[in-house]
Amino acid sequence: MRFLFPISTLSLPVLSLSLLLYCSIVVDAFVSLKSPAPGTAAGTTRTTKAASKSRSRLYYDIQRDPQPSDNVWAILSNTEKWISQTLADAQKGKKENPLSRKEVSYVCETSKDPAMILANIFRKVKEARQLGESHGQDQEELIDEKGEEKHQRSTLRQTQVVVIPANEELIQDFKVFDALIEAINQARRNARDYVTDHSLERLDEQLYGDAGDDRDWVVSVNCAHLHPKYGYKTPEQELKDLKEEGDNDGDIDLNLQEYKKQRIIARRSPYPSVVIEVLAMAPPTYTAPSPTGPVSPKSIDGTNIEGKIAGGKDNDMKIDAEFVNQLEALFSRSSLDDKSNKDGDFYESIGSHIETFSAVTPLMVAQNWIDTNDPLFNATKCAFTVSDATYVDEGYEFVFTNLGMQTSQFIVGDVQAGAQKRQYLVMSHFLSSSATSLEKFTIQAGKMIRTLPLVGDKVDVSCLHPEHVDKDKRCPVPVIILQWKE
Repeated sequence: MRFLFPISTLSLPVLSLSLLLYCSIVVDAFVSLKSPAPGTAAGTTRTTKAASKSRSRLYYDIQRDPQPSDNVWAILSNTEKWISQTLADAQKGKKENPLSRKEVSYVCETSKDPAMILANIFRKVKEARQLGESHGQDQEELIDEKGEEKHQRSTLRQTQVVVIPANEELIQDFKVFDALIEAINQARRNARDYVTDHSLERLDEQLYGDAGDDRDWVVSVNCAHLHPKYGYKTPEQELKDLKEEGDNDGDIDLNLQEYKKQRIIARRSPYPSVVIEVLAMAPPTYTAPSPTGPVSPKSIDGTNIEGKIAGGKDNDMKIDAEFVNQLEALFSRSSLDDKSNKDGDFYESIGSHIETFSAVTPLMVAQNWIDTNDPLFNATKCAFTVSDATYVDEGYEFVFTNLGMQTSQFIVGDVQAGAQKRQYLVMSHFLSSSATSLEKFTIQAGKMIRTLPLVGDKVDVSCLHPEHVDKDKRCPVPVIILQWKE
């Protein structure tokens, strides 16, 4: 459901701010950047005096009853005004509006559960990647429809600000929030080396010519963070900085210090926030270089065969045993061994068009293997969840969503009798061809969990894989295990 709200003229030209209530957890706000008529807000008429008094005030009309208990509208309003003012201060003396070519959206993450917050951050990263990929596909379809002469590929750049105002630990302790975002970025950087099922499918399409003529667009997603206490240092860090200044023989660059100070202040937002920016651009066109080296000569067998074929008159050429041997060497196929069978060919042609379905699912395979080989398996205290994720960001979202589903009953300390202390996440299409990639994925997931407040020391993460180096962990299907400690 989308709500449109009239707003007055801001210090930066803004036409409308629409808020999208995504669900009970997430609220999105989208900003469209155009200038309204002077002294007139969108859909309202004001006098010049009244407009000047409320120049920096946002008006929201939720248009539903009862009113929400949370204050997400004020949170989004404060964040939007702070960003606008910060950009305006940075553009003093310049005529160009810093937001005139930007599309910015605001998301209020009202969840208090740190695991769910982490899962929703990866969900936003996934959606940004999908947006960039869909933009590239749309541009290629327009090129196919209109041609290169009538349409030029456009670059997509969008920014989304995810505001996290509900978790007190993340608000009060910048060190915790900074460690969490750094762990996320480190996990995303390491994901470049993973052998995913999607990348293998793309490689097969390129090898067998099924990829088509469309070029793969360059889609990059950047993730940065803002915080009310951004840049605050511990006493140990301040002492270290003083020692470094003393080692520089007292030489202090005042301009450099002022630049660093302003850069830190520019990232001190009213609430902890994550800034996600997606950039989708067409890959550069490379011209193949002209061949400079010598051309390799033809093989002797190929030359002899071509000579015999060309030397014949009216396709009347001599076929002997030597010619047949040369054909066998070229095509690795015997022309004298005829094992064809009319009945066999008939049934093979029918079977090639029949699809086979198996009643055995990956979940059943994993459950049977775990029941037999996992000594910690207990049917009354274990849970199984299945996912068909192939991308790394989808995998992280799935893992932390399942973690958040169990967080509430384990954080309090009063674990119920029926609590599921061991979770098996069956991911049959996720890193199924590389046990090393799944092991690295599990290690990075564990590092991010250890940065979460109240959760880090209560969960262990491990994995099972068909190619695992430990034969006791060679499950036929990739599985990630979340084990809650007693």
